[in-house]
Amino acid sequence: MHRDGILKRADAPTPSTGRIAVEPLERSRIASIDILRGLVMAIMALDHTRDFFTTTGFNPRDVMQPALFLTRWVTHLCAPTFILLAGLSAFLYGRGRETADLSRFLLIRGLWLVVIDFTLIKFGWRFEFDLFRMTGGIIFVIGVSMIALAALVWLPRWATAGVTVITLLGHNLFDNIRADELGSASWVWSLLHEPGLMYLGDGAQL
Repeated sequence: MHRDGILKRADAPTPSTGRIAVEPLERSRIASIDILRGLVMAIMALDHTRDFFTTTGFNPRDVMQPALFLTRWVTHLCAPTFILLAGLSAFLYGRGRETADLSRFLLIRGLWLVVIDFTLIKFGWRFEFDLFRMTGGIIFVIGVSMIALAALVWLPRWATAGVTVITLLGHNLFDNIRADELGSASWVWSLLHEPGLMYLGDGAQL
């Protein structure tokens, strides 16, 4: 029987009184994480819906228009927070589970996010089903990150920490390397570091 957030077990009477024992009811979700996720989604909507309020062209990165600039600036918190929460959720899901189960979950979830970004989300943005012109957004990034994490969870903690430090410290150090300098391997750099078009063949672009 469930009342006021507690779970009463009829099969566990106390030895002294014979009354029903009462145990706390475990919650499956953490409210603070959901609140933070909802807050960031509201901030993100502030940026994504701006173009629907006027037909006048404007630059939200122009500091001479502070209201527009601030609505764009504050949305820089969105993508990092989504990535942070994705990693936190992966950690919480993995507690008490085998590494193989966690890795399989991350791989499947990551692949689904990539597919959704190239189909459902793409249609929501551009109302088109052109499979030869795909643009990877934040959902694509989270999906690919989960796929990478599906492999990283097999590494020891020190190796995972090493990859993290190299990624954080080396990100800006590689800005001087341009994808067009790498020839046929330019698509790898566009996928890992520098935004750009990746040609998949027969006119297809990613």
